[in-house]
Formats: sequence, C-alpha cells, structure tokens
Amino acid sequence: MTAAGCGHQAPRVPPQGYVTGADGAQIYYEVIGSGGDTVVVVHGGPGAGMNDSRPDLEPLARGRVMIFYDQRGGGRSELPDTTLLTPQHFVGDLEALREHFNLDQMSLIAQSFGAIIVAEYLRAHPHRVARMVFLAPTGPNRKEAAPFYGRPPVTSDTAAIRRQRDIMHSLMDGRARDPLAACREFEALDTRLRLMFAGRKGTTCNMPVPALRYYYQYTARLAPQAFGKWDYTQSFRGVRAPLLVIHGELDKDGLPMTRSWARAIPNGRVLVIPNAVRAAYAERPDAVFQAMDEFPEGRWPDGALPAGGQ
Repeated sequence: MTAAGCGHQAPRVPPQGYVTGADGAQIYYEVIGSGGDTVVVVHGGPGAGMNDSRPDLEPLARGRVMIFYDQRGGGRSELPDTTLLTPQHFVGDLEALREHFNLDQMSLIAQSFGAIIVAEYLRAHPHRVARMVFLAPTGPNRKEAAPFYGRPPVTSDTAAIRRQRDIMHSLMDGRARDPLAACREFEALDTRLRLMFAGRKGTTCNMPVPALRYYYQYTARLAPQAFGKWDYTQSFRGVRAPLLVIHGELDKDGLPMTRSWARAIPNGRVLVIPNAVRAAYAERPDAVFQAMDEFPEGRWPDGALPAGGQ
C-alpha cells in the first residue's frame, strides 16, 4: 500500500519510541521495514496492543515502512485516567502519530475494533487518509455488530465455558493473581477466537503486566462504551479515500458487517478470500498479502467488488 499523493514518507526516526498524543499521553510506537510506502497499523481491542496484530502482519514490511503503535490504555503506551478513554483521545493520538512522522496523508490498516477508531478519525480528518484496508473489522453499526460478538460459545463443554467465564471475570475485576497466565489460558479456551482467527499468531497477552491489568479492567470495557451507539453507515458520503475490506469466505455471520463497511464508504469494495475464516490474513496470508500489494496506486485486486456485487 502506498499513500499516493501523500507528499512525504515517514522521516528517519528511531525504530521505536514515544509520541506525545492527546492530552500529553505518551504513545509507544515501533517502525519496521523500508521502502517508498508508509502504512500505519491500527490494532483492535481497543487497547489490545500492537502485538494483537503485528506478528501476523509483519511480512507486509517487505518493501514498505510499517508503523505499529500501542493505543492508550494498553501495550507500552500510557495508562491514562479512565475519563481519557474517549473517541476524541484515540483520534487525537492517531493524528499526533501522523504529525510526528510528517505524513500529509496516511495509508491505514485497521484490524477488528481498529476500524471504529479509523472511522472516527475519518470523520475528524477526512483529507488526511489516502486509503484503507480493514481486516476482520467490527461492524459500522453497533446495533448490528453486538449480536455477532454476543453469540454463544461454539462448544458443548460446559466446564470449559464456566472456566473461561471465571477467568474473564477475574481479569476484568482485577482478581487474577497472575494476569499473564490468566490471559493465556483464556485465549487457549476461547473456541470462538480459535475458529474466527485460525492460524493467528497475535495475542493480547504480550504486554507489561500493569498494562494487561488496565486493559482488561478498563480499556476493553470502558472505551467501547465511550463510542456509544456508533453508526457510521451514513457518515462518509464525501470521502474519496478507497477502502478495501478483506473477509474470509467461511465466516458467513460476519459478512454482513463487512458489506456494510463497503457500502458506507463511497469507494469501498469487499474481497472475499476462499477457504478462510474471519481473520483471513492469518489463515491465508498468501492471498491476502498479494491483494494488499495490488491495492496501491488505485488498483483493485482481482475479485474486489462493491458490496452489491458480492
């Protein structure tokens, strides 16, 4: 992906460090790769940390610069007062990152809830976005997205379900004595996670223990609430930046959310990856990365169609 017409690449900066974000929060970043293209990756959660997606997306750094960052309230970024976990602050942090790297426009890759943060950013700074790729995105309408994430576990093992819920409650209320071990056990027991993200290397557990505690107790719970009853389906009629949403063919339940994003962005298209689950980028990186390499310079990859053409 290239930010066509951006005017600037990311300058030579330390490969890791901190950017001063909204309200002075310190936002941790890491830069990998080299080349003429620069892409900013917005991970999920919110606040799940860059390691939720970085291990799976690192191969894209061949021939381009990739900027990963930890959103506030997770990873190595600042753990702010909980009143500062708002959409405006997440947007402010992303804008501070753009300014720090002297990018006239950004090419963005958003994973899961990262799509919601990008949507808020697009509302505030529509001319600062060159193009976007959404991977396994949370839907643009909370009313439609909530049932998808509220589906019952895909297992009949009631003991495992109870254990999974007990672990989650212990993380969210701060009772977990060893948050890292609890996080790892929870991810291992989460059958929906394994089915939707088959082949995934990323994890929310790879962050400092204080951040892991804060993420489960506050960011993962309070930040989505701060976005309210989001609905971006009618927000972007004047946006020119193209959007490519990539979706696994086998995730039939999530496909309506993907199509909603492609309809919400005037220049949006959906690419369905055969024989892949929701996180096709982890299970079929060959097909997904090839498509993402074809997306620069305004070229749509083969098979990318408007929402109505699927």
